[in-house]
Amino acid sequence: MVTVALLTTDDALRREWRGLLAEWGYRPWLLDPELTVLEQLRDRGADVLLIDFARFADSLGAIVRQLKREAELRHVPVLALCTSDELPRVDFSSGLEDFIIREAPEPVLIARLKLALWRHSKVDNKDTIRAGKVAMNLASYTVSVDGGPLELTFKEYELLRFLMTHRGRVFSRDALLRHVWGEDYFGGTRTVDVHIRRLRSKVGPEFESLIQTVRNVGYRFKADSS
Repeated sequence: MVTVALLTTDDALRREWRGLLAEWGYRPWLLDPELTVLEQLRDRGADVLLIDFARFADSLGAIVRQLKREAELRHVPVLALCTSDELPRVDFSSGLEDFIIREAPEPVLIARLKLALWRHSKVDNKDTIRAGKVAMNLASYTVSVDGGPLELTFKEYELLRFLMTHRGRVFSRDALLRHVWGEDYFGGTRTVDVHIRRLRSKVGPEFESLIQTVRNVGYRFKADSS
């Protein structure tokens, strides 16, 4: 499931957007504004970060620049959540990817989120990611290989989704544990290796060239797979 992190100190906004994101099929989580944004994202991961412009206008640029300097986090698209009156003040020079107008109609809000995800993960307008003969549908939680269905466990699916939506980027085993299994998981990094082997076995020999082992580092999904 796609994870959307929200940074705000507005309780009403937190409640509203947590409900909206869950209703749209995303997994929302709310950052603690008292803690370091960078550390929270390292621990829990996110596919998109929304920042409340009204509450973080002065620090938004610094937050974005910090994220873009981090190898594990620079791929996360950051969107300013603002009103139409605030939009002229939004500064994109820090690396901010896009914005969402809070009062926009719901279909527009959904479309802006999907656009941010598509730009960074190549999710098409049917919520499908494709790599070679492998196709993953994020809406129905299904995976197919050469048109045939592939039976995956939930964690196998989540691991595959994370790698496919961040193709070309190398992730250590520790990073994959944090992003896929979460901060509450206490098992060792061998779990990642076991799931990678199972994925390769289920998809077949072609998968060997899609999920690449980076010696002494971890794994990445082939960048130019399409």
